[in-house]
Amino acid sequence: MMSNKPNRQDLETLKNSIIAALPPFSEIVRGSIFERQVKCGKTSCRCAKGQGHPTTYLSVSFEKGKTVQITVPKRLIPTVRKWVENYSRFWDALEQISEINRQLLRKRLLDPEPNDRRTR
Repeated sequence: MMSNKPNRQDLETLKNSIIAALPPFSEIVRGSIFERQVKCGKTSCRCAKGQGHPTTYLSVSFEKGKTVQITVPKRLIPTVRKWVENYSRFWDALEQISEINRQLLRKRLLDPEPNDRRTR
């Protein structure tokens, strides 16, 4: 546990632990996963008289209000749920690392770039 006034090493260690805990970058997807009941359209199907078939979707919203929904097969639901969760984990980690970097900057604990002529 860090003291109230973390030093550079504490902050760098925290940053590295956040990065190490991240899932593989290749296993993320932006969107929301949800389920709804749909009717297949067959008049002889049980869904025509009552509750529809449960269907899972990945919904992704884009600029200008466009939304895309992709049907997720049952066998892929756990994978897609994990990828959506991983996306959130990356954003949370990004915010945490950004805060740590702000602390390093406030405390003037950042090293200048080695080739930055302005710092010489």
